Amino acid sequence: MLALLVFLCAFPVQAKYSPDQFTSTAAHDLRVELDLSTGTLHGQSVIRYAPLASATLDYFLHPRMHLHAVHLDGQPVAHRFANGRLRITPGMNKVGQDVRLSITYSGVFHDPVPLHQFSTDNTGFGVSATITEQGVFFQGQSGWFPRSSDQNPPINLEVVAPAGILAVTAGRLLGHEHRNGQSISRWQVGQLGRGMPLSAGRYVQQQLKTDSVPISTYFFPGSDHLAQIYLEAAARHVATYEQLHGPYPFDHFAVVENFFPSGFGMPSYTLLGSAILRLPFIPETSLRHEVAHCWWGNGVFVDYSQGNWSEGLTTYVADYLAQEKESSEAAREYRVRILRDYALLAAGQADFPVARFLSRSDPASQVVGYGKAMYLVHMIRQQMGEEAFWDALRSFYDQWLFRKATWQDMFDSFELAGWNTWPDHEGNSRGTPVRETFTRQWLLTPGAPDLRLKDVHVTEQTKGWRVEAVLAQNAPFYDLSVPVHLETPSGTQTHSLQLQGGTARMSFISPDIPQRLLVDPEHHLFRLLAPEEIPPTVNSIKGASDLLVIRSTAMDHVPEEIVRGFLRSMNQPGARILHEREAQEEARRASQLLFFGLPHTEALRALAALPEAYAEHPATGDMAGSALIPVKGEAKTAAQKAPEPTLQPSSSTAGPVEMDTLFLVLPHPAWDQGVIGLFSSDTDLDAEAVADTARRITHYGKDSYLGFHRGENRLRGAWPALASPLIKDLQP
Repeated sequence: MLALLVFLCAFPVQAKYSPDQFTSTAAHDLRVELDLSTGTLHGQSVIRYAPLASATLDYFLHPRMHLHAVHLDGQPVAHRFANGRLRITPGMNKVGQDVRLSITYSGVFHDPVPLHQFSTDNTGFGVSATITEQGVFFQGQSGWFPRSSDQNPPINLEVVAPAGILAVTAGRLLGHEHRNGQSISRWQVGQLGRGMPLSAGRYVQQQLKTDSVPISTYFFPGSDHLAQIYLEAAARHVATYEQLHGPYPFDHFAVVENFFPSGFGMPSYTLLGSAILRLPFIPETSLRHEVAHCWWGNGVFVDYSQGNWSEGLTTYVADYLAQEKESSEAAREYRVRILRDYALLAAGQADFPVARFLSRSDPASQVVGYGKAMYLVHMIRQQMGEEAFWDALRSFYDQWLFRKATWQDMFDSFELAGWNTWPDHEGNSRGTPVRETFTRQWLLTPGAPDLRLKDVHVTEQTKGWRVEAVLAQNAPFYDLSVPVHLETPSGTQTHSLQLQGGTARMSFISPDIPQRLLVDPEHHLFRLLAPEEIPPTVNSIKGASDLLVIRSTAMDHVPEEIVRGFLRSMNQPGARILHEREAQEEARRASQLLFFGLPHTEALRALAALPEAYAEHPATGDMAGSALIPVKGEAKTAAQKAPEPTLQPSSSTAGPVEMDTLFLVLPHPAWDQGVIGLFSSDTDLDAEAVADTARRITHYGKDSYLGFHRGENRLRGAWPALASPLIKDLQP
């Protein structure tokens, strides 16, 4: 369920400052006062350093700021402030001399925050700077303090706020104190990158000292009971990545609660919305991801000129490795989910090269920049082997800490560790440069290999059987080393087939009768799945190209804005909406349907009925007694008479399962590759209860069926895939 949450990461990308850039007295004393009642920030910056080679000083400051005074060495100085750019002209006699620059300013910030929005792929997206009674948030590059384009000495920060309001930023905590009815937070920030974030709220601070760095939580009083869980989890994650990658690069790590839905990763802290913070799986999933970002993205910076590699690498060492630690089957299933997401959400017109990914903006960009990029890292690990791969990553971290790096800089480290030639089918080097081929087909080109088995023959011989087959790929052609397994009663043969161009022939001798031929059964290779390998899921609805939404009479009490909000969360903001009274003809012609509410019309109900292919699935038994879904045959009458929508427990649950809402995604009974979704809830649920459950659906993209009671998930899972073009049963 980790993918149900999506995290925006605010990364610094400017190289760490070098002390010899400035005089020994270089410093930036920054004092801000926060007025939560009016949304106002009052600030004063006193900057001491020697201008290097220009008679003009340039600073970025938020365009909403109002300048009160600009002084140089105690005297007013000529300046111009427009469109967020503050240009100061000290005069030629100041070039190369120590100067003391003072800037006094204020601004009112009221960016609207999504307190009750439908969840989207960019939770908190669009909020740059805001001050409210509930809390304060400034992105690192929002311009809440003057930042130079070329010189940024260390900052001594003092934040003055109403009593009980503690401020957090990316740096070293000097202390919090309460004085004269105010709270004062002091920080020292030496690593600015491209900016410095600021969060503030009525926090309770708790701290855990570890052998490495102190771990802190800044939670609102209602969440403080979770502090110990997060402190211990964060400490474990820091220790894990110190062992895996190298020393933690900051002075502390903090988990900070935000007053609006968000998941931001800052240098040395993560900012999680209250609802996210309370989800029980977050300490071992999303928190792990954000801790890993302290090494990748916030430790080693991203040179965005060649794309953002950090999300793929962080996803791999956090999300994927967690599954691998659980079991090999869990890791395999994770890889399969990534491939399904790619096929449903990115393949085709929405696809683009990994090297063009900068940040997540929609489901397709998330799949490419996180999922496909993660897969690329996995394939490199498969080629290099364990020891060489992890040694290379440690070298990459050590060399590029607090510097901007590209994919190619990472590849340098891999090459030095032995990633330099493709292996042949026996595992021997065959001299083809890995880096050139890998960069061309995986980084610079969109798409994925489209593979299939054909011309499979089994011939009995004097001493065993010969299996022959052709592995084919559709253009564009990839240069691939493809795992092939041959299953027999006595075990499995494993081979590596080199595929260049459209086809490659394979021929294997087996002393035992062959049973199945499987190409890449563990899914170690990134490829385009065939339709029959992808069961219908929530992501099938999110990836639909021409979705028709049919609103049932049962949902007449739900306002249009809730329906539209639900569709926006499902990546379908422009979907057509028809009422079931007017949808009969349209529904027959549409191959992609979503029913919002169980329809009353018999013909429409039949479309949303569970197909026979899923009759034996465990979840089908759970749902058969529910009035929330139509069922086929004689069971239909009994189902509709059911007095309560209470389901029997599935194999994964214990005890009765009570549900008031179901969401199902089914194959269309009349259209190949068509899909039908059904959101069905109790008729006595009010509009807000419907909205509360509807806004959660998007988080379960990889599931085919979901059951909720009062917004809490009670049932979930995916239908099985029906077949694969890369698996051939060889038995008569």
